[in-house]
Amino acid sequence: MVSNIMLTLAFLVGVAAVYYLVPRRFRQWLLLLASMLFYVSAGPWMLVLSGGSALWSFYAGAKIEQAETKEKKKVWLWAGILPILGVLFVYKYFNFFVGSVAALLTLAGLGGSAPVLSLAVPMGISYYTFKMISFLADIYLGKRGAERGLEGCGAYLTYILFFPQILSGPIERSEHFIEQLHEGPTYHAELFSVGLQRIVLGLFKKIVIANRLAGYVDAVFGAPESYPGLACVMAAFFYSFQLYCDFSGYSDIAIGMANVLGIDSGQNFDCPYFSRGIKEFWSRWHISLSGWLKDYIYIPLGGNRVSPVRHRLNVLATFLVSGLWHGANWSFVIWGGMHGLWNIISTKKEESVPLARRVLETLITFCGVTLAWVFFRAESFGKALGFLTHAVTCFSLSYVDIQNSILPFTGDNTCAAYFLTACGFLFLLFLYERGQVYGKKEKREGMVLSSAWMAVMLVSVVLFGVFGASGFLYANF
Repeated sequence: MVSNIMLTLAFLVGVAAVYYLVPRRFRQWLLLLASMLFYVSAGPWMLVLSGGSALWSFYAGAKIEQAETKEKKKVWLWAGILPILGVLFVYKYFNFFVGSVAALLTLAGLGGSAPVLSLAVPMGISYYTFKMISFLADIYLGKRGAERGLEGCGAYLTYILFFPQILSGPIERSEHFIEQLHEGPTYHAELFSVGLQRIVLGLFKKIVIANRLAGYVDAVFGAPESYPGLACVMAAFFYSFQLYCDFSGYSDIAIGMANVLGIDSGQNFDCPYFSRGIKEFWSRWHISLSGWLKDYIYIPLGGNRVSPVRHRLNVLATFLVSGLWHGANWSFVIWGGMHGLWNIISTKKEESVPLARRVLETLITFCGVTLAWVFFRAESFGKALGFLTHAVTCFSLSYVDIQNSILPFTGDNTCAAYFLTACGFLFLLFLYERGQVYGKKEKREGMVLSSAWMAVMLVSVVLFGVFGASGFLYANF
């Protein structure tokens, strides 16, 4: 169920059918039960691990609030955070750390074999770890109180385990989410309608576009030397669209599922590829993660309230953490470092500039982001460099190379039709998001899709959806 979006939506229908039949005071318990069942469908041990971590952080939060001095509060803060980070380290970063140390020792002539743990990364561990840390940090900083009693524990567990957000977030803030549970989620016709629209938008991005591009991207990135340089360039740009449609598509679906259950959830993407600079890009891309890193990494390091040199180091450190959060691989760290350095040297864009300049700045930003995505997608730094080298040295616009660059879509004479279909749907998404960025705001607040767009996207999902590959890229992070 966790790896198939259609089964997840079927599960949502079943939950919602019961959800609105029970009294409001019982709905958070139904959400908790549904979320626990969702976890169990992936493996009981995952529920034990996430639930155990959540219970410990719940207890630590209460102890932080009860502590009489700041020193004691800090002790309980770290007592709550360190075990959670320890679990994350063992499951996600242990092999990366010991492998890196072994490589350094080998370079120093002190080589030796590194121990390897054969452990599957638990579902959603990066997301719920950040939720727990922000919960404890907010209590320590006095931004919120600890949850108390059985009802508070149930609300907190529901917040951590909430099934729509397990795979790929968003990283919801505790005070906003838990407050809604305490009030008792209720049916709001407009919020319910917006939720359905978001689900349709997310399905369009994921099933119609991202899944359609996945085969091409996997083929070319898997063996770039087997294809012309043009194919590598196309694969890099297609991966930009695949990743965006896959991740923002799931975010739309997750937010939509929460809306259907009467829970308002914050925005996670805001048409990031229309950004005119890298700072604007990060205000539009993975908004919940960007906000978390700002509040719990960047600001505690000193933010911009320090010397210019220290400020630049704070920016770089924040993006390096972002890269490492995504994956235990140096290619992710390099990706984060590239964005950090780019943010350091970039300047604020002028508002009133000619259209041609705005378009040029948008294209430059998109191309730069796409270049960085190559390191994000490649299995290693060396493979990323090899991919880019092949793209440059073997680039050609000859008829044969153009033909061979389209071939990976299907491997037969239908490749051109498949390519044109994919480009057509990308153009539809471009028109929709251009309207979101530059068009007039809807009169009804909260509207996501007009009736026309709703019909177009729903028909596209039914008639052109690629349902075979339904896993989500960001579920791996």
